[in-house]
Amino acid sequence: MPTHTDPLQPASTLAFVHAFPRQRLVQGAGAIDRVAAEALAEGMHRPFVVCSARGRRSPLFARAIAGFEGGSDAGRPVIWDDVPLHAPLSTTLEASALARREGCDGIVAFGGGSVSDMAKGVALALAEGDGIERFALRHEHGRIVGTPSTAPKVPLVAIPTTLSGAEVTPGFSLTREDAYKVLFRDQQLAARVLVFDPQVLDGMPYALLAGTLANALAHGCEALYSSARTPVSDLFAREGLARLVAGADAAFAENGVRAGSGADDLLLGSYLVAAAIINARTALHHATCHKLAPVLGASHGEVNALVLPHALAFNLPACPGVAADLARAIGATDASTAALVERLERYARAAGLRRTLREFGIARSALAEVARRIHAEPGLTFNPRPIESAAQIEAMLQQAW
Repeated sequence: MPTHTDPLQPASTLAFVHAFPRQRLVQGAGAIDRVAAEALAEGMHRPFVVCSARGRRSPLFARAIAGFEGGSDAGRPVIWDDVPLHAPLSTTLEASALARREGCDGIVAFGGGSVSDMAKGVALALAEGDGIERFALRHEHGRIVGTPSTAPKVPLVAIPTTLSGAEVTPGFSLTREDAYKVLFRDQQLAARVLVFDPQVLDGMPYALLAGTLANALAHGCEALYSSARTPVSDLFAREGLARLVAGADAAFAENGVRAGSGADDLLLGSYLVAAAIINARTALHHATCHKLAPVLGASHGEVNALVLPHALAFNLPACPGVAADLARAIGATDASTAALVERLERYARAAGLRRTLREFGIARSALAEVARRIHAEPGLTFNPRPIESAAQIEAMLQQAW
């Protein structure tokens, strides 16, 4: 695991390991038209395309797969557009069975976090068969444990349509029928090619923007305070957060995202903070969202917006140096928790997102069980403030209720 020392120490005293997956980023207006060429360059001849039903109706989706449809080198794509919220494990296995029958040799993901997670799950199932839950991560005695998958994976090309950053990282989650999210991590499953076109954000509704933005902002915050952070991940996180707030300020000032009005900063910012957590890893905030969102039946983004201020209030007193770093990155008035929360919450408030757990309809009496689920999350390993019991998490949830 990487180790992080005080950034004010001389460089000669720093000791850390920073790894990065093989990845190619293509960003810019019109990048969407390069998807087929990029996929073919990765050796893809029979692509399995994962998207939502709504995404499939997008004109940009048609442009993304146009090169497959008309080309003689790349085979006609097999399209899977059944992607429920939180990427169910059962649906993922159904999709992988179709991809296997059709002889697909690569995956194209067009969509947000659930699409990306399902695409990675399909790739894992193609490599290892249906019993992929045996490769899930577990949190045991303060350590992350799990059985690694060593089988070769098909290449994945991702066109994100939100700021989730899921396409950048080697981690993903799938949801069982009991609303329990199972986490995986495999360096081979980070997308080999990322196609970021600002047009995908054009006209995004405020509520969706604020939710997916909260997820990206949380990536940056957790990357800065995670116990696994490195000096390199710090650089990615700071720059990513700065671009996210600059892009969000521009988008909200314009009454909506438009290509060229904050979209480039938002996309690049989402990439940078996701790249930061590849090494820094996520902690309490995302551990909470992973288990809470499926229970609430709510989007990962909106739950991120709800949890972020409470996770910051829990963790920042334990790392005051990080608070100052965060304040500089996001342009907060000062490094107090109140000022940081105010700066980061303004978008969710402007979009009218739900701000308390009771608004989602969960009973207060159910929070203890949710806290127990969260306490088993692998990500707690990297939290800067030690979490010794589920009672600490329940207390935070009570504050959010």
